[in-house]
Amino acid sequence: MKRWIWITLGAVLLAGLWYYGETRPLRVDTARIGRGPIRAFVEEEGKTRVIDRFVVSAPVAGRLRRVDLDEGDPVTRGTVVAEIDPLPLRTRIQVTEARIASLRRRVEGVERKKPKREELERANVEEKRAREGMAIAGRARADAAAEHAQTQNDYRRQRSLLRAGAGSAEAVERAKTAETGARARLDAADVLIRIRKLERDTAILSTSILRARMHDYDWEKRDYEAQIGGLAATRNELDDDLRRTHVKTPATGVILRILRESEQWVTAGTPLLEIGNVAELEVEADFLSGDAARMSTDMTAEVFGRGLGATIVGAKVKRVYPSAFRKVSSLGVEQQRVKVLLTFPGPPLGDRFRVNVRVILDERADVILVPEGALFRQGTKWHVFRIEEGRARPTAVKTGLRDGRFREVVAGLKAGDHVILHPDRDLKNGTRVGPID
Repeated sequence: MKRWIWITLGAVLLAGLWYYGETRPLRVDTARIGRGPIRAFVEEEGKTRVIDRFVVSAPVAGRLRRVDLDEGDPVTRGTVVAEIDPLPLRTRIQVTEARIASLRRRVEGVERKKPKREELERANVEEKRAREGMAIAGRARADAAAEHAQTQNDYRRQRSLLRAGAGSAEAVERAKTAETGARARLDAADVLIRIRKLERDTAILSTSILRARMHDYDWEKRDYEAQIGGLAATRNELDDDLRRTHVKTPATGVILRILRESEQWVTAGTPLLEIGNVAELEVEADFLSGDAARMSTDMTAEVFGRGLGATIVGAKVKRVYPSAFRKVSSLGVEQQRVKVLLTFPGPPLGDRFRVNVRVILDERADVILVPEGALFRQGTKWHVFRIEEGRARPTAVKTGLRDGRFREVVAGLKAGDHVILHPDRDLKNGTRVGPID
């Protein structure tokens, strides 16, 4: 009998414990669904930079003198910020001018050695006379040859008459004498032809020599003048380089960095210092390519950070670069990043100062909000545990924008509903719940 009493008491105790466990609510964190604004954004670290950065380089090669300025010193447009020793350039200019003067003296010497125009005119006259004399001698020989032929014919005819008995010895002798005289005059005409030909050839040769000499001297003069022109261009270039040995700033601002401070030899184009206006800044940041793809020009942004204290500076997206680049994160993960530029109308900080950048991708003024901690995935949809009459009820919701703390509820919940935060995996539909005191 006692045994059954104890069994009954144990069963009653177990039933009571079961009933207590079933009816006692599970204590959970809860939140009330409300309405409010939400913004979807992405954040990255960035840095300030001057809008217009001027890298002042050495305009000419030479020995750079020590820069007497400091980083942060203000400068105005045209201020001399560096100087290159001008002595080597001055020496080269003097050497070039000496060579130009020497070549000019050579040109003057060529002018003195060059045959005069009057000499060539006289030579042309002599050549013309020689040609005329040759022509006259030619006509005289032709006359002498005709006379000689006539006297030869007379001599032969008189001899034929004498043999025929119709002539006389005196007539033959006179004909022979005439033929001998004509032949002598023809020989003299031939000699005169050779003399006149020699005179003509000599005159032509003299004229050709004078013309050739004038051409040679003209060529020599042109060569010297071409060398003078080249040296004059070199001198002008050296003069320009000499003026640029005083390196001046192209704009007003402050010296951001001095890249070459000590005296040293530099080549043309060597960067010496950087200049910019720190009152006109912009911000650059490297965003993930997936986030940058959602950005556009003039999108609202915010700049904040330790350098700005509690101030949050409103900004705008100025430019999203069209090309991404690979960057390895601190955890060793390769990422595709895109450079984004933003306006910075805030207080002046300085060049390359670290800031935080927040780009607002989208925003709503008055929507239903659910805490991120209340959401969990079930299949392909988001769900929450909504508290209905003290019991947990899983409810599917459709979400929109998110800001890291809250999400926009498009469908599934209404303002005033209570949901469970960070629901336990063992929580089931219909479980009695109550808020933690």
